[in-house]
Amino acid sequence: MKLVSTFKFQESQLEEIRAKGVEVKLFGSEQEFADSGEYADADIIIANHRTLQRDFLEKCEKVKWVQVAHIGIERLPMDYLQERGVVVVNARGSLGMPIAEDIMCKMLMLARKSAAVMNKQLAHEWGGVRGFINLNGKTAGIIGTGDVGTETAIRARAFGMRVIGINTTGRQLPEYDRVYKPEQLNEVITQSDFIVLSLPLTDQSVNLLGEEQFKLMKPTAFIINISRGALIDEEVLLDYLRGHKIAGAGLDVFVEEFKLGKLPPESPFWELDNIIITPHCAGGGDQFNERFTGGFMHNLQLFLDGKWEQMLNVREFGKGY
Repeated sequence: MKLVSTFKFQESQLEEIRAKGVEVKLFGSEQEFADSGEYADADIIIANHRTLQRDFLEKCEKVKWVQVAHIGIERLPMDYLQERGVVVVNARGSLGMPIAEDIMCKMLMLARKSAAVMNKQLAHEWGGVRGFINLNGKTAGIIGTGDVGTETAIRARAFGMRVIGINTTGRQLPEYDRVYKPEQLNEVITQSDFIVLSLPLTDQSVNLLGEEQFKLMKPTAFIINISRGALIDEEVLLDYLRGHKIAGAGLDVFVEEFKLGKLPPESPFWELDNIIITPHCAGGGDQFNERFTGGFMHNLQLFLDGKWEQMLNVREFGKGY
């Protein structure tokens, strides 16, 4: 059994994996991995979705399990992987807590005008910043009540916020004051002071927030997107932010960033004074290795025992997430 990985396991973890009879090859970058040829006879591959495309996978003659150390799988060639009977696993459950903390950070930064305050500090200027708001009593509308959304709901409630959400069935969850169905999106939009996007990008969710939804937003509303830029019609978003027709946004993801791997310096988003931009780092933190490897080691033993049906976070083909 052979594992090749661009995820950096710790030495103690590598010893545990090898003790199970698994050969391990680690690589410091996706490019180093792609150039190595070590993938050809690998049974298990951990790599980025940008690497795990059909032309690459066709060279992986023995692969049975593909693992990504992130949540989104919309770029993976799922139809091809299904044809080959390859198990696809993502990092669901490993990122809910850090991303929820990032969302709360963005809420607080926007509410407390942290960018303006920091600019004053760097300029050695005292005072002059007004318009702070409190999270207490505000409504957070969380679109997507999975791991990330629910961890966010728990923390938002701790700040005294009312929390409403949307999931695919409208099933009620104890962490939320009320949960709505997807067709009730506009009802959630009109109530929300903070609109949080924590749902996957699928054919159905592209441009989920468009002109119709922006017209319904409170002029004091903020948008926070830590999922995928294409969930929002960015031209409409730019118009509403430039015109201060909504209060602002906290954005970790963008359409161009998803395509290029970065937000280019000429992007008009850099010029706005009412947004917080972060470089697709919402899932970062010092505990990810522990959470990710815990799930991986659990699955590895099941995989070696032939109990694939019991593995955690195996993605369903045809759903897109």
